[in-house]
Amino acid sequence: MRIAVELARKMAAVAPRLDTELANVLRISARSLIRVGEYERALAATEEAVRISRRGLVTGRGRYRSGLAMSLCLQADLLSIQGRHSAAVAAAREAITVCRHGIAADPRRFGPALLASLDTLARALDELGDHQQALPPGEEHVRILRGLTPHRPAYRHALATGLHMVGVYASGTGRFTDALRATDEAIQLYQRLDQEQPGTFASKVVTATENRDLFLDRLQRAGDVVLGPYPLCALCEPVNGGLVAVRHRQRHLQVGDRQACVDSEIADILAILWEHGCDTVSCCEDTDGRAEVVPARGHAGRVVAVLAGMGIPAEVTDGVVHFHRPALPPQPTSSSSRARILVGRLLGATLRR
Repeated sequence: MRIAVELARKMAAVAPRLDTELANVLRISARSLIRVGEYERALAATEEAVRISRRGLVTGRGRYRSGLAMSLCLQADLLSIQGRHSAAVAAAREAITVCRHGIAADPRRFGPALLASLDTLARALDELGDHQQALPPGEEHVRILRGLTPHRPAYRHALATGLHMVGVYASGTGRFTDALRATDEAIQLYQRLDQEQPGTFASKVVTATENRDLFLDRLQRAGDVVLGPYPLCALCEPVNGGLVAVRHRQRHLQVGDRQACVDSEIADILAILWEHGCDTVSCCEDTDGRAEVVPARGHAGRVVAVLAGMGIPAEVTDGVVHFHRPALPPQPTSSSSRARILVGRLLGATLRR
């Protein structure tokens, strides 16, 4: 890399327009130096790349903008690694500003730098104890990753990590319900990734679970009702009388004008019941080995009939409809009902980062 840098330097001296290539080689060199722990030399190379790009922009040459964004992003990361968090915040903020100016015209070039800079900014602010300021860039980082993961599954790991960190930032501001939701979603992602690559993400699952347990404890001490580890969504929590978490994982359903968080394993069944006009008060996917639905007054017979139509035998005891979950989830009766089943997003001791 030293030889490559010197060659690029000589070429730029002969043909000044090649200074963009010199800045690129300097960034590559910096990344190589990071891998072997040579942080000061890596920072010096990055700062030179920043200076080259700044000079180019002063002369009005827009082709230097992306180089400046990438160089500032790398500089912010290096400063953060070295514990120079205030300087890292300044570099990351400048990188974000540069990226916002260029991303509409060239999202492929500026997008990765924007993502990395938002993450670095949030982490550096958190290290400085400014949790309130750390949360917005952390949440923006997650929003962008949510849009990317359906098309680029490789970003799922980054999304899980981003959600984990949003949990950390939210807890720092005292928003433990938001912290709980973000962390629980991170756990789900880590678990799916670990199923695909056994053992690779096991430690991440453990760390995020420890954080979730801490948030649950804080909420319980504050007087919130915590029945289990799984949070209600942000829409349902305010209307449940202080209940924030339950025994089974939740899924937010909306069918017509009805919407609520329900136990995920019987969410498809509840959707069909609602589709057929059955009003329900509550439900549980597993009570002593059976699922149950508490129908509104006068709706028990209708619930039993609809379940029978799905091939699910049911019985009523003290106004509660009990049944065994089928091996395969039933399908909604129409494409319109499928379209109305919405999965609610989970937002978003020592915390583990």
